[in-house]
Amino acid sequence: MSHIFTKSLTAVALMAALSIPAVEAAPVQQQSTKISGDTFSNPLFRNGADPWLHYFNGNYYLTTTTWTSELVMRKSPTIEGLADAPAHNIWSGTDKSRCCNFWAFEFHPLQTENGLRWYVIYTSGIEENFDGQRNHILESEGSDPMGPYKFKGTPMPDHWNIDGSYFEHDGQLYFLWSEWHGDDQVNLIAKMSNPWTVVGEHEVITKPEYDWEKSGLNVNEGPEIIVHNDRTFLVHSSSFCNTEDYKLAVVELTGKDPMDPASWTKYDEPFFSKGNGVFGPGHHGFFTSPDGSEDWLVYHGNSSPTDGCSGTRAARAQPIKWDKNGLPNFGEPKADKQQLPVPSGEQGPLTAKVEGVKYRIVNHDINQCMVTDAKGKVTVADCDKQGSSWVIDPTNEGLYRLANAQYGTFLTQEQCQDEAATGISSSPWVASRCQRWSVDATHDGWFRFANEMSIKNLQAKSCSSKSGAELVAGENRRGDCTDWRIEPVSDFAIVSAYSGRVVSAESCAHDANVVQHEYTGSACQQWKAVATSEGYYRMQSVNSAQQCLVSDQGNLKLGSCKTDEGEWRAEYMPNGALRLVTRKGGSSMKLESESYANGDNMVEAVWKSTIWQHFYLREVNAK
Repeated sequence: MSHIFTKSLTAVALMAALSIPAVEAAPVQQQSTKISGDTFSNPLFRNGADPWLHYFNGNYYLTTTTWTSELVMRKSPTIEGLADAPAHNIWSGTDKSRCCNFWAFEFHPLQTENGLRWYVIYTSGIEENFDGQRNHILESEGSDPMGPYKFKGTPMPDHWNIDGSYFEHDGQLYFLWSEWHGDDQVNLIAKMSNPWTVVGEHEVITKPEYDWEKSGLNVNEGPEIIVHNDRTFLVHSSSFCNTEDYKLAVVELTGKDPMDPASWTKYDEPFFSKGNGVFGPGHHGFFTSPDGSEDWLVYHGNSSPTDGCSGTRAARAQPIKWDKNGLPNFGEPKADKQQLPVPSGEQGPLTAKVEGVKYRIVNHDINQCMVTDAKGKVTVADCDKQGSSWVIDPTNEGLYRLANAQYGTFLTQEQCQDEAATGISSSPWVASRCQRWSVDATHDGWFRFANEMSIKNLQAKSCSSKSGAELVAGENRRGDCTDWRIEPVSDFAIVSAYSGRVVSAESCAHDANVVQHEYTGSACQQWKAVATSEGYYRMQSVNSAQQCLVSDQGNLKLGSCKTDEGEWRAEYMPNGALRLVTRKGGSSMKLESESYANGDNMVEAVWKSTIWQHFYLREVNAK
């Protein structure tokens, strides 16, 4: 597959920022309804070495080093919420040449001929001794940072190299990384023919030169690019991470050719060093605020001078200023617990096309869908109408946002703190508890949606059974009026919450065994939901309308879509995962041997709420 690249997208370009008229409810939300405060404090996340953070389409996404065989990602609509956000395993290692001791994940949005794709760069070692680190590359199936991901390659398989990153300049993609040259750890650059293939010469562009770069060991590592007012800066870590003197240095591209070391000018003083009780601040990245008006630094640091390169390094964030000479001013590390304003725009009002599987939400009584229009009016109407697709987006505390896929607005109970209020709209996000809902299973695959603040249930006004009926938040009537079916309209992969691998038929043939396998994009790994009766579905292979995921005496396989062994329902777990339950047996999908291994069997088993029974649906084949 060939790729055409443009400049990396900013947060503003990545957000589908839509203008929704006639929504006046947001300004009257009271402070007491906010899901987070106007300020936050560091650390963002404990045991958060080597952090990488993006704000994209309504959520912050964060990765940190795990030192395990798992690459995990967290997401939250608020920066403060990242501390408690569940960890989603998006990739695990079993290949002995790259399985173990994962470090320093980065995920970058690049525009390709197939649309936006995320490229994860991670460093990992070999099974024998967890050493022999190399950079490796994954590619997302679509535009969701959560994946699923395919393994694409190892840019430099023949020698130790770490801390990979991308740099796009004048239509050319470059790879940046760090390796040892004698007693010096240096940063290098090379051209790429695609996001996983390095070509041509490798050039050293920074090396330890000053005494302040040689504390402990002579180290330059973690090269990262930030561009401001058409000036390009490479910011990297200096000195040994096991010392309190780990810090950030800056090099500027002052020449025309990034491959020419003479094109890079290094500043002779560090730009970010220990201070205010934070030691060894480094290994960093950059992100922009939700409204695109601010640049932010994310980095790790210790709260003790003796902690070094350990799990004590915590992820931290603070805004960047730009001085009168156009240089980045990182200031000093903010002290633990010092209050900082949240990134600009986080509390809205904002609209965003949130990433995730798209669903129709179908009322039991009317057998029609929850639909919004461009003005935010929410009714029960024909399921084929514009505004009928929703993303059920997990936040924290076991609660969800219902984000409209067409308009980028969110299901909201207006004035939800008022006991008499019942009005429902689809409105811009204002980080309000009026916009979060519990998703509660009732019976036979049906659900009720209860507003977090009012605990009122979503329903047609007066339980009307007429098409076009207005939706309101009302009492729990314990009847079909408040029951809804959640029907996926996206094709999807079924991802194990434990391994990050996907539910896969070993072939697309009839009676093929179903196992877990790393995602490859095969049709044997992709499914669509077909409603049967009540709230149950068949999981039909996208390869054949005749082949569905069925249970054969507890073992899962591809079988006839006509058998009663192939109907499933889902339950939403507090961590955002799903429990998948067979209609006939009443047992739950499970990873049989509880491993990361390709080929581990998928079965149905008695529900014990273990992680081996938790799954996520991830969108595939999105247009």
